[in-house]
Parts: sequence; C-alpha cells; structure tokens
Amino acid sequence: MRLDSWYCAGWSRELTSGPVGRRLLGHDVVLFRDASGAARALAARCPHRGADLARGAVVDGCLQCPFHGWRFDGLGRCVRVPSQPEALKISAAARVPAFPLHEHQGTLWLWMGTGQPGTPEPPEWAPRAAGRTPRRIFFDAQLIEAPFLTALENAFDKAHVPFIHQGSFGPGQDPLVARQRITVDPDGAGLQAEDDPDSPWHAEPRVPGGWLGAIARLLGFRRPTTQSTRFEVGGAVRIYQEYPNGTYDLFVAHLTPADGQRTWLFVESVRTRAPHAVGDWIQRRALGRLFEEGKRETSLILGEDPDGPPRPVSVESDRLGLAARHLYERWASANTADPPIALSVERR
Repeated sequence: MRLDSWYCAGWSRELTSGPVGRRLLGHDVVLFRDASGAARALAARCPHRGADLARGAVVDGCLQCPFHGWRFDGLGRCVRVPSQPEALKISAAARVPAFPLHEHQGTLWLWMGTGQPGTPEPPEWAPRAAGRTPRRIFFDAQLIEAPFLTALENAFDKAHVPFIHQGSFGPGQDPLVARQRITVDPDGAGLQAEDDPDSPWHAEPRVPGGWLGAIARLLGFRRPTTQSTRFEVGGAVRIYQEYPNGTYDLFVAHLTPADGQRTWLFVESVRTRAPHAVGDWIQRRALGRLFEEGKRETSLILGEDPDGPPRPVSVESDRLGLAARHLYERWASANTADPPIALSVERR
C-alpha cells in the first residue's frame, strides 16, 4: 500500500467524546480532539509499557494512557507522568508519533507518508442544484474482512447485486450489466465510467421491489436518467444518480486499508431527493441492510487453490473493477518523485 497520500480515517462526528482507535494502513492509530478542539492523530502504542492509548481518555485536551496515566498532547509529547513530581523533567523519548490529520466538511483525512504533505483538496462531487440544499448522512464505519484490492473491485461489481442484496436493492433488478465506457484521467489519478451508449446490449436500472421499493417511490425515487461512477486512487468511489425532476443521489465510499487483510469502508450519502428526516430514516435503513448483506460476500470466497487457474476468470461486467484495481496498483507502485502516470483503457 502507498502511504504518501491522504486517506479517509473517519468522520468528524466520531470525535465528540473520547478517543477513537483504528487500525489504518498497517498501524494502530488513535484519533481525538485536543484542548483547542482540533482533530489529532497519534500512534496508539504508549512508549512506556505499550498500552493502547485508544483505550484511555481525553483529559484537559490530552490523551491519557489507561495503564499508568501518562498524558500526551496533540503533537505526541508526554506532558504528564503522575508517578513523579511535575517539576521533574520528562524524557524527550517519552513521545509517540503524530500524523497530519485534516478535517474537511465532516471528514477526517490522514497522512502517514514521509515529508510534509500539502492540504488535501477533495473534489466537489455533487452538482449545485438551484433552490435545493443537499442532505448529508455519514454512516458508521464498516471493517470489511477482505484485502483492499478485493474490496475495491467489489465496489464496482454490479453483477452481484441481484443475488447478494435480496433484502435491499437486489429484488427485481436485471442481472444483465451494461458495458461501461471508461475514461482515465490524464494524470492517472482517477477514472470515470458510465453505461456505454454503443454497448451491444443494455440494462435498464429499476426501482427495487418489496417494501424498500414501495417506500422509495413515495419519497421520489425513480429510474435515474443519468448515472456515473468515479474512482480516485486515494480510495474514494463515487456513485451518482440523477432523476427526471432534477434531484439526485450521490453515494461516496472511502476505502482505506486497515492492514493486508482488512479494509475500512466509510460511506457518505449526499442527496437532494427527499431531503427531510423521513428520507434520512429510509436511507439509513436501506444502506444499513445493504452493509449487513455485504458482510456475506467475502465469506463466500474460498482461499487460493494451488491446482486452480493461475488467475480468476473475468467477464465484461468485471472490466470496471479491474480497471480501478490496475489504476491503483500502478499508482501505488510508482515512486512519488516520478511524473504522473497516464493510463488508457482498451475498448473491446
């Protein structure tokens, strides 16, 4: 995994009380707010006896170790050792690494690379609809029991929806997946995809069946007139749908490696469709069910078979996920001093 990038570490709303511990990019990290209210990120291992600082408390804007009460400020410096007089000098070695953490519109962006990063500038993904104020919802973080690249491919996999998501968005959906037209950014930092108008077959999206579909129709959910998917190599996936009356749904999923075998999923919903409390309740209920169903996906996959094919067999519906995977692999393996990589996607 490549560290010299800004990755999503969580939501601002998570830091309302105590510290939040999270395994991110192969490291145990603790997030909290200091005395000024600024969001901070420190390595979670106490330098004294290795206790998990995330299981401690925030006291006077400092992180207090749960084992011996040592306190660390937002820069990782130990500022209090209760077992000795305050006048006694604290060793300079009594500190933990601090990582740049940037807070922007409710999202916490973490940098764990070397050097001094610039300020992250997340793109403005949602269009500004005249007279409509977007409604935003942040969903609880989900830890997926799958490596980052597996989770990434799955985020673009439409073919599994009718089979895995029978309790949410799957009922009534056509299993046929339209071929995608994929456009890679000139600098290799992202890609855009939509249904290919020249595809030899087409698949019309449908409003889900069952209770979810009935309520969705009441709240203005219709067959979208515009759909697009966007991927940024820092782990962000955007799914945008616009409806005949000009309202839209935008789902933003941030994927961040926890370690080599697990991945964090942070999902945000931005919409102008049904921008009220009832719409919020339905959105949370529907996506909550979607997440629960999604936990079954990785459990279905068997381990590697030494006697099996050298690589998985793929079909047309896998092309978008593979394009995102290859884009990330090229970016992650590139030296940061190299110029941006331009990639192209072969049309078949």
